[in-house]
Amino acid sequence: MFGLFRRKVNTQDVKAFESAVNAINIYVALSDWEKAKMAAHEIISKEKKSLENLIQNNSGDKKFEKKNIAIFEKKEEKIKKLLAKIELLEKDYNDKIKIERFNVRIKSMKKEIDKLISQSKTNDALTLLNSFYKENENEISVINFYKKEKIVIQRAINKKIGRLDDRTKTNAKLEAMTLIGEDYKAPEEEKIKKEDLGFFQRLKAKFNFWKTLNKKREEKKLLDEVNILIEEDSKVKKELAAKKLEKMHSGLIKELVYDNMIGYDLYGKILGADKISGDTFGLEENRNNYLMFLGDATGHGVRAGFIISVFNQLFKTFKEKSIKDIYIDINNQLKQKLESKNFVTGALFEINKGGSSIKYAGMGHEPIFIYREKTGEVEKKVLGGLAAGFRIIKDANQVKIRDIKLEDGDILMIFSDGIVEAKGVNGEFYGIDRLGETFKKVLKFESDIRKIYNFLIEDLKGFKGGIKFEDDASILLLKRDANRDLVKKGDQILEDIKEKENLKSDEIKRLEGERRENLSKKLEAIRREKETKRIISILGELYYSGEILQLKQEAIRYIKEGYIDKKINFYLRKAIENENNYRIEQKNQKMQNKYNVLLGLYKKGDYDTVIKELEYIIRKDGNF
Repeated sequence: MFGLFRRKVNTQDVKAFESAVNAINIYVALSDWEKAKMAAHEIISKEKKSLENLIQNNSGDKKFEKKNIAIFEKKEEKIKKLLAKIELLEKDYNDKIKIERFNVRIKSMKKEIDKLISQSKTNDALTLLNSFYKENENEISVINFYKKEKIVIQRAINKKIGRLDDRTKTNAKLEAMTLIGEDYKAPEEEKIKKEDLGFFQRLKAKFNFWKTLNKKREEKKLLDEVNILIEEDSKVKKELAAKKLEKMHSGLIKELVYDNMIGYDLYGKILGADKISGDTFGLEENRNNYLMFLGDATGHGVRAGFIISVFNQLFKTFKEKSIKDIYIDINNQLKQKLESKNFVTGALFEINKGGSSIKYAGMGHEPIFIYREKTGEVEKKVLGGLAAGFRIIKDANQVKIRDIKLEDGDILMIFSDGIVEAKGVNGEFYGIDRLGETFKKVLKFESDIRKIYNFLIEDLKGFKGGIKFEDDASILLLKRDANRDLVKKGDQILEDIKEKENLKSDEIKRLEGERRENLSKKLEAIRREKETKRIISILGELYYSGEILQLKQEAIRYIKEGYIDKKINFYLRKAIENENNYRIEQKNQKMQNKYNVLLGLYKKGDYDTVIKELEYIIRKDGNF
């Protein structure tokens, strides 16, 4: 057969051309378009060369020459039709693949949009949908998806607006006027004003009113009934406020874990003295940074819990801004919303996703500790700054933003005053020095930040001797972990892997954007894919050489070892289909060999031996 094909063993002797065409059809069935086209062109080339040799060896025989040219042209026409068919099938196949990929992307996008809607982040959902549409605005499936999802998001927005409770509706006008800085008009005056306005002016005014109200609603969410109830003299209403705050605080995080954080490991926990905590911490993220905070409100109970609720909401609202802007906005908003002598000490951190740099700003909070892996030492840094809500910040230059660099293995610890001001059995304070010494002590034998936290808390509990915590006690630990970094194009680690594993550029590209700790899993997947391709090649060799029984055994073995691929399944299916035919051919060949031997004996006149052998064969195999 030709270069790409091998003659199947134990099959009837058919024309090489038809065998080659059948082999091309197998490549087509496997969707191996390049091999199919290459084989087709090789057939034409071989047939043409064969024709030239025939004509040369039979020169002068015009009839013979004409006949063979006609045969060649017929074969050439058949191959050309086959090539045209292959081109159409390949295009159809690629179109289907493209559609399938878009369907996968659309399903993923749908899932993400639904998630954002369920979290009441309808604006984020709409932004995501618009971005996806702009990237693929020429795709019909994307256009249809965009139209459908836009309706879904708009319904969610309308539903969100409609969920204003009775209390908000009752006080909506008063609240809205306060927010936009206008005095509330008495109903009679307002009625006269409405009559003076034209229809479209009134319609526009109503639209702007609801637009402003909806924009400010998120900020005012926690100030609605709670703020009113706290300021009431009635004891019953104060109890209702406390219960409402307690319910709100059950939704605030008391334990902070983020397993998917890039470049870092994070763990924190709040031990509350009351059900309503005066401590809080959290983590938000935007495109380039993580934003982390810890806050400690003055006092305990309802008042402290209310302040913390406001602080949390403000932080979430301003998360897209820079750390300096967040600092100023939170401070000024708290000052405007809270009574005098109510404020929050805290610390804000802006953690860059692409490196080890951290920006931070203090709000009159306790110092922080930094453990350095290389030296084994613990540093103490004073944060500085004024407590949030203490006074209005008018000049941005008053806010000092500082930098910390954490190397691999370094750990940052932030804590609330409930830790260092905890009292022992004799009334003495736990103190910042003891906390620093205990932190340094545990780091000599422990590197897991969860276990470090547990050790610190157990030491504190032992110091207190079982006495209840007087104040909320919080610890937040941030560890630099280079294994969680994302690998980027050009990183040395990728060059080393490429050389060691002998990977191609497209295979290396698949590792870009992965976390270092996940590289081994990704590499294993790539190795398995390469091994799967090698296995498919081996099975192909067995198939085209006609070794059907071995093909079946090997295909089954590879599948049991976990190598799953549609081409392996194809070869196993073909092996099973041909197994019976193969056995029959083997048996017939064996009988043919016996027949040839007996025929030789018969010609020599050894009739007795022939008869005995025939009787034995008939008894064993029947009338063959």
